[in-house]
Amino acid sequence: MDKICCIVLAAGAGKRMGGDLPKAIVQTREKALIDHLLDALQPLKPARTIVVAGHQQDLLKNHLSRSPSAAGHSIEIAIQDQQLGTGHAVRCALPALKDFKGTVLITYADHPLFTADTLALFASYHAFKKATVTMLSFKASPPNSYGRVIRDSGGNVLRITEAKDCTPEEALVSEANSGFYAVDSSFLKPAVEALTNNNAQGEYYLTDIVEKASKEGQTVAAFALANATEAAGVNTPQELAAVNTVLMEREIHSLQGDGVNFVDPKSCFIDAGIKIGNGTTLGPNVQLRGATSIGEGVCIEGTAIIKDSSIASRAIIKLGCHIEGAVVGEATSVGPFAHVRPGTKLGAHVRVGNFVETKNATLQDGAKASHLSYLGDCSVGKDTNIGAGTITCNYDGYRKATTSIGENVFIGSNSALVAPVKIGSGALIAAGSVVTQDVPPDALGIARAKQENKAGWEKARRSSLASSKPRSS
Repeated sequence: MDKICCIVLAAGAGKRMGGDLPKAIVQTREKALIDHLLDALQPLKPARTIVVAGHQQDLLKNHLSRSPSAAGHSIEIAIQDQQLGTGHAVRCALPALKDFKGTVLITYADHPLFTADTLALFASYHAFKKATVTMLSFKASPPNSYGRVIRDSGGNVLRITEAKDCTPEEALVSEANSGFYAVDSSFLKPAVEALTNNNAQGEYYLTDIVEKASKEGQTVAAFALANATEAAGVNTPQELAAVNTVLMEREIHSLQGDGVNFVDPKSCFIDAGIKIGNGTTLGPNVQLRGATSIGEGVCIEGTAIIKDSSIASRAIIKLGCHIEGAVVGEATSVGPFAHVRPGTKLGAHVRVGNFVETKNATLQDGAKASHLSYLGDCSVGKDTNIGAGTITCNYDGYRKATTSIGENVFIGSNSALVAPVKIGSGALIAAGSVVTQDVPPDALGIARAKQENKAGWEKARRSSLASSKPRSS
């Protein structure tokens, strides 16, 4: 295969995207648009990569100086001060080609879905056909805004006609031009310099080099995309959303290949770069956000949001949980309907049950809070049981205070632990207690009023109420 030089057209302003950034550095769910393309081109090992910059060119240059995707390229910047069409943009790149001899791959920064495999096949096809010009084409049902690939009766490519310049007959052609070309360097310079702007747009169309090559009897080839989705460009927020959907589908497909099970993949939202272990199952409506990692054999039942958290292997996240900024240990069970807030650290085999809320809480191995509790700014020792309705009263209206609970403690239901307070290991707190003082290890803590039973009191009350009830007329 010939040496390859890449031209990346990245001068567009992207006005329809909103804001004032160069369109090339608009962010997808993973990275900037241009970074996707640079990553796909990198395996071709281009001798040089010429980026044509224009609008807000300093922002683009700054991005490229910091981008890991750009680091694998020998990048040169060409400037297009006036937006006079794609042919003019390539003309601005010609001085940077200098004495280069080989294949020039012309690409667009706002096309992030081309894969490295596709571009490698494209370059190989161009070399195999010994073509002067090879285009990437794809099928698109009319009507559409793509340029049409026009062929003669023998199937030979004659030209590309832009959508606005099509005759009614040409507008019905379904073979469309993606805008990506492989061009012999010796043909490119004179062909681009000969371009005119006699068209509906008054622009210099790069597509006209195809007709020039055809008329000269040069070999013109078209490499048909197997997956037309790869040709998607980004010009509007709607198109960006569509690209993000494809990128997430690819990520989910990759995870499935690694042994992750999705009950309903279309309902899940997985941020880029999320790590999920083999044998994990994700139910419907699961969102994994930010810097989250999921171990092996985890079960997330569904309708869950997990953000910036670590979930260890064999954990079970039951229906309806919100977990953020937390660590969940091995074989630990959370939920259903639990709210695990930032700063929470759950050890192995911990149980945090339905309608339990934790915040800045550490529950060591084997600890349990199975129902209807709030545990904030506290530490809970190994194998301690927190009864239903227990709360740590961590805020007095001015400052936060902590609660320390030892190992093998039993906290009776409906208890309030008023921080700062310490419960020693092995202690038992009687149900319904409001604990305001430390409880020593192995002690019984009771903090409630003494029960008094008044015999016959309720029977007398009922009789009194019945005798005073007015008669109905």
